[in-house]
Amino acid sequence: MPITPKGRARRAGHAPDTPGRAEFAAAFLQRNRQYRAERARLNSNATAHERTALARRWGLSFRLSAG
Repeated sequence: MPITPKGRARRAGHAPDTPGRAEFAAAFLQRNRQYRAERARLNSNATAHERTALARRWGLSFRLSAG
């Protein structure tokens, strides 16, 4: 029987509403002056290459959703 995400959280000792790694990382970046400055330099006209470069420098990755 496969373990559901809720089951994994309980098994790991975390409550289902406890912030996970993604939330922790997002909070870190929101407080990081250097990241905020680099992100502010990217305007709405930034190319996909520029946005990708920023994401790679900061170790960001986004999974494609299945639906």
